[in-house]
Amino acid sequence: MAVDILSKLNTNGSGLNLRDLTKSLVAAEITPLQQAQTEKAGAAQVSISALGQVRGSFTALSSALTALRDNPVLRASSTNAGVGVSVTDASRIGNQAMTIGVMQVAQRQVLEFKGFASKDAPVGAGALQVEVGVWFDDGGTPAFAVDPSSTVRTLNIPQGVTLSMLTETLDALPGMQARVVDKGDGTFSLGVVSEPGAASALRFTVAETVAGLSAFDTTATNGAVQIQAAQDAVLAVDGIAVSRKTNVIDDLIPGARLDITAQAGTVARVEFGRGIETARGNLQALVEQVNATRKTLSDLSARGVGGAKAGPLAGDRLVEKLKADLSSLLSAPLDGFAGGTKRLSDFGVATNRDGTLRLDKTRFEAAFAVDPAAFDQIFDDRFSASAAGVEVRGVLGPAARAGTFAFARDAATGRATLDGEAMLGATLSDGRVQYMLFRGPMAGLMVTVPADTTSSDVRFGQGFLSKLEGLMDAALSGGANSLDEREDQLAARMTAATDRLTALETRAAMLEKRYLSRFTAMETAIAGLKSTGNYLTNLVAQWNKDS
Repeated sequence: MAVDILSKLNTNGSGLNLRDLTKSLVAAEITPLQQAQTEKAGAAQVSISALGQVRGSFTALSSALTALRDNPVLRASSTNAGVGVSVTDASRIGNQAMTIGVMQVAQRQVLEFKGFASKDAPVGAGALQVEVGVWFDDGGTPAFAVDPSSTVRTLNIPQGVTLSMLTETLDALPGMQARVVDKGDGTFSLGVVSEPGAASALRFTVAETVAGLSAFDTTATNGAVQIQAAQDAVLAVDGIAVSRKTNVIDDLIPGARLDITAQAGTVARVEFGRGIETARGNLQALVEQVNATRKTLSDLSARGVGGAKAGPLAGDRLVEKLKADLSSLLSAPLDGFAGGTKRLSDFGVATNRDGTLRLDKTRFEAAFAVDPAAFDQIFDDRFSASAAGVEVRGVLGPAARAGTFAFARDAATGRATLDGEAMLGATLSDGRVQYMLFRGPMAGLMVTVPADTTSSDVRFGQGFLSKLEGLMDAALSGGANSLDEREDQLAARMTAATDRLTALETRAAMLEKRYLSRFTAMETAIAGLKSTGNYLTNLVAQWNKDS
């Protein structure tokens, strides 16, 4: 049977409950420290949970912004799906309508060279010259004109080349496709397809050295092998005939693209317009979602003034920064647009006394009536230039800033700068010069100018949606001043508190052991003293008795 030495000593010692005393002393020292660490860990956990609500609110706002982009104020419509239309640059389009008639669709030339026994059949030998151009009727005789911008290619075909080998060689050439076709009747054909457009037709000229290669010669006519002639798309735009080499046309209506799939004879009405109800709905949805996001931030970071309960993120530096950034954005100017600087208030967005936003119906309708295109400054980014004929576009990084920049060009040397930063230029086939910026915050900007242009203002307007998306992306991205970073900091705080609690438990055990050791020594001493006292008392009593 185990013997509790301290209890044994205690019966003859101080008489105190030393085990309870030890636990009380340890608790007095350790418990406040444990409570502090437990509170730190709990507060960090609550903050992480609250940041999850912020993340959810920001994610909802980001989704709402995506939905707004998918519902543009400027709409392009067509009465026939075969005359498709889409907007490529809203800054160049106003409310307009036109009739487009399809007189002819663009086609590729298709050639078929028949009668081969297999795909490995020999094709002969010699020289095969390939030209790109246009076939035309010259007084009843087929004639061919080479496209001066194309390259004439001559293939030297040695003996032993098969149909499939020739096919692979032709298919590798620009401006055409080639493939071997199994006819299903025991014969094989070589099919050759050009690019679309009348000027993309092909002519093969053969100088044969081994019989067979001349089967591919079309010097005089395509009649025997042509399945489909190359032709341009021909449209009647409000009755005016125009032609293009492809059915996807982006240089007919400024800022728009046509996609023609309808048959000849089709007539469609194409319209472009900015709808007031779409603008109203988009702006109202934006106001409501921004209000919801700001309310979430305010509720979670409430200070608890006047006896009210403080929010779980009261005083959190990141949340305070996000609130300040969002408030600043709501009142910031929208720069870099051709129509000048505007703010949300110019579009009818008003601020209530409690700081929430509302859409003022009267001011909104008045602003839309004056300038519907100005509403692009809310929902879209825009590139523009002050000089005629100058086109601006590009893919910019997050460091890009909205504003107006000075483009300067030396017509003699061709060198150009944007706000003093050198640009790299290249001359295009139409004589214009395209410049691109590779350094600085505006890297990725491209400016295309006529050859005689020497200067222009270049504008980049960043819409409110883009700015708001930038704020959301920064908060959700995981970089500096992001929710991820703050959550990591709080998680580290929880880990540190947990580690500290573990250390305190170890310290408590050590203190208890130390106190018990000291109390044991004390009890031993007291027991010894009491034993000596008893001896002396008995001795004196004996003396008194003897006397």
